[in-house]
Amino acid sequence: MYSKKVMDYFNSPRNMGEIENPSGVGEVGNAVCGDLMQMFIKVDEKGIITDAKFKTFGCASAIASSSIATEMIIGKTIAEARKLRNRDIIEALDGLPKHKIHCSVLAADAINKALDNFQGIVRGEADEIICKCNGISRGELEEAIAHGAFTLEQVAEKTGATTGPCGGIHCTPLIEEMLKKYSIEPEEPAGQEAPNNHG
Repeated sequence: MYSKKVMDYFNSPRNMGEIENPSGVGEVGNAVCGDLMQMFIKVDEKGIITDAKFKTFGCASAIASSSIATEMIIGKTIAEARKLRNRDIIEALDGLPKHKIHCSVLAADAINKALDNFQGIVRGEADEIICKCNGISRGELEEAIAHGAFTLEQVAEKTGATTGPCGGIHCTPLIEEMLKKYSIEPEEPAGQEAPNNHG
């Protein structure tokens, strides 16, 4: 079920713990599976991440994802660390079971939140990442829908959403909800006049 690398990082996690006086802290959680992650980073005056540590309450995949993610960002600039995607974490661990891919998403999220915290960035709703595998925001999806992507397939074609390692398990329902919100089609059967509920 788990690769040797996942078991290695689970049994002997690297960089576990807290950084005293960190430059940034990111905290994420998944209410469904109960995983909780905290990511701590130290950034020097040149903008290089000199240290990263994590505290994770969760399964083997969550601990392994957090641990290897810290190794992957140490020595990197802020901009380089921002490019880390959950698929990079999955590859570094020689794969994760499909139902555990969300653990790699959480690790990438925790890093970005720690970077946000360091840079003083507060994310608005448009910045919310909907397709976490490919890093596609709500704003980008709304723009695609506004420019004619009226079906899930068209949104996927325009933005790349739903095409990541998780196969769209997490983002498809959210995108479908957005498409409903922007739909101009009446939901009533044909032949009946749709009441004007749009104020």
